[in-house]
Amino acid sequence: MGRLDGRVAFITGAGLGIGRAAARLFAAEGAKVVVAEIDPVNGSQTEALVRDDGGDALFVRTDVTDETQIAAAMAATVERFGKLDVLYNCAGGSIPQDAPVTEVDLDVWDHTINLDLKGTVLCCRLGIPRIIEAGGGTVVNMASMAALRPMRMHIYSAAKGGVIALTRTMAYQYGRQGVRVNAICPGYVLTERVVSRLGDGTDGRPGALDESTRRWPYSVGRPEDIAAIALFLASDESRMINGTAVAADGGMSNH
Repeated sequence: MGRLDGRVAFITGAGLGIGRAAARLFAAEGAKVVVAEIDPVNGSQTEALVRDDGGDALFVRTDVTDETQIAAAMAATVERFGKLDVLYNCAGGSIPQDAPVTEVDLDVWDHTINLDLKGTVLCCRLGIPRIIEAGGGTVVNMASMAALRPMRMHIYSAAKGGVIALTRTMAYQYGRQGVRVNAICPGYVLTERVVSRLGDGTDGRPGALDESTRRWPYSVGRPEDIAAIALFLASDESRMINGTAVAADGGMSNH
């Protein structure tokens, strides 16, 4: 018996990386998965992979900064699967132009806050009522170690810090209606985007991953590592956890 048997999971940013790994893992654990992804090629590929694995999935093109598109995706979820139990807000990420607040272009602020914080707000705004209608469930938000320790990416840090604050507030607000809300704060994860920008820490290219691997042996993970944490938070195994930000960075945020 799977840990998510009978549940419907809506995963944003599921076209690649952590979101794709989560879509496959959630489906393997019995969930029907909605692949909410802005890129139609990657989204369709994830849907096909889940089906090839023997799971059930629906790809819905979704821009998480567009409330109309999210509403349509939520409606498609309920039309296809009858309900929504799990919302995993995985879409987001930093951009190379991020910098200290005295140097950064304010276009970076607009892009990053819209994608990482507003996108989470909108999905929760439209998804939590659906979860309540289903009798309760879980929300898993993607934060970052950037919200837990000083980093040069000031805007991304602010956005993800906002995600943690939002997570705690929503956990307090909606817990009595049967909705648990938690966040994950990953360290460096070897997604396609990270590898293309920083390498994989073993290819001889100097960068953050190489330095992190030397100093913090467990700070560089795979998408499947974070997906496993999301699965735990989405399942009944974590029923006593609500309003928590789980650091998954090999201890980097402790120093």
